[in-house]
Amino acid sequence: MLKNKKTILVIAIVLALVGVFIWILLSGEAETKTDPTQPTGNLVTFDGSTITEEQNGKTAWSVSAEQIKVNPKTKEIYLTNMKGTFYDGDKTLVVTAPRGYMTGDHNKMQLAGGVKGTNGADVELTTESISFDNKTKKLTSETPFTFSNSDAVVTGDQLEADTVLNKVMAKGHAKLVKK
Repeated sequence: MLKNKKTILVIAIVLALVGVFIWILLSGEAETKTDPTQPTGNLVTFDGSTITEEQNGKTAWSVSAEQIKVNPKTKEIYLTNMKGTFYDGDKTLVVTAPRGYMTGDHNKMQLAGGVKGTNGADVELTTESISFDNKTKKLTSETPFTFSNSDAVVTGDQLEADTVLNKVMAKGHAKLVKK
C-alpha cells in the first residue's frame, strides 16, 4: 500500500513538471509573436543598408540599419540598430531604435527596444516603441513617453504626433511642465 502511494506521488510530480515545462514553452512563443519587430520566416540579410521613400520628388523618410532582414515571400523588413529620418519641408526628425519592422508595402513601420528621437536642436522624444503610418503621416506610441522642447516637458501614456513633432498629442495621465 505504501509503495502504491509513492508511485502515485511520483507520477503526479512528473506530470506537474511536464505541465509546467509545456506552459513555459507555450508562453515564451506567445511573447515573440506579439512583437512584430522580431524576425520570422526564411530571411535574406543585408548589412549596412538604407531604404528611402520619396513623395512628390522629395525624400519623405529614410531608414538605415546595421542589418536589414527581408522575408522574400511577404516583403516584410526587419531592422537591427536602425536610424530613421523623417522629413517635412526643411524640418527633420531623426529616430534611433535597437530594432524595427516594416510591412512589405512600406505603409507601416514599428520601432522598438527603446526609441529616441531628436530634431538636432531643442526637440527630444523617448519611448519604448513607436509606430509610423505612411498613409496618415502620423507617429503613434502606445507606451509611456517623454517629449521635451525649449518650452516644456510633456509626459503621458500614449502619443500621437506628426512626423517631425510639430504637433504632439499626449493621451492618458498626461503631464505638462513648462521650463
